[in-house]
Amino acid sequence: MRCKKCLHEIGPEELRCPYCGAENSYAVQHQKNMKRFKKDYKKTRNEVIRSAQSTRGLATRAAILIVLIIGCIIMTIVTSLNYVDPDPREVNRRDAERHVDEYVSEAEEFLKRGEYTEFVSFMYAHDLNNIARDKTDHLVSVSYVAQEYYECIQLMEEIILRSTDPDYFDGLDTDIRNFCMYVDGFYEVLEVQRNRKKSEKYHAYMDDMDAELRAAMRTYFSMDDRELEEFLSKSEAQKAVILEGILRHE
Repeated sequence: MRCKKCLHEIGPEELRCPYCGAENSYAVQHQKNMKRFKKDYKKTRNEVIRSAQSTRGLATRAAILIVLIIGCIIMTIVTSLNYVDPDPREVNRRDAERHVDEYVSEAEEFLKRGEYTEFVSFMYAHDLNNIARDKTDHLVSVSYVAQEYYECIQLMEEIILRSTDPDYFDGLDTDIRNFCMYVDGFYEVLEVQRNRKKSEKYHAYMDDMDAELRAAMRTYFSMDDRELEEFLSKSEAQKAVILEGILRHE
């Protein structure tokens, strides 16, 4: 199951999250239920045993056995009811609705620091794209651009850092095509969001992502300004051909 606060995986019996220290309400409730059940079960068992002692042999053993079987069945039911893992999407949504102002403030801090990939991860981790749009709409606009930026940076780094591995070349063409698709997607989304007045305050962040993406392409693909502009003017398929030539040294 996941911690409601930080969303890390935690064990169902851990009373507190080992990552953030938040209380695991499911484990706490389960512990309470088990204590109550054991107390009630012990009381009932003793009463049945005392009552059965007035009979002899098989009747006594049968009465005790019935109590034990019923106790095992109830324990199984109690355990299963407490260990039902809730839908993580629903948990995220409720958590985001309760802490929306706090999370919006944290997301804006990521933008101020220029940490755009972290901003994207934070937005999706706390489901801020899908709740309280009157409070998050301006951030959602930026997140659309940042998501495309994030994919471009991730693919570029993967292509470059692994392109010297001979076994990797089998998948290089696919990564190049995906990168070219996301580059085109980035500039399409960027143009749309730049025209939105609601996100006007945040256009500087979008422009900064554009500048960072261009700088990364110049560095990773050894392009000068003229070559980069020519590359960006090409179709998706033409971009792929250019990158294949660069990365395969053809």
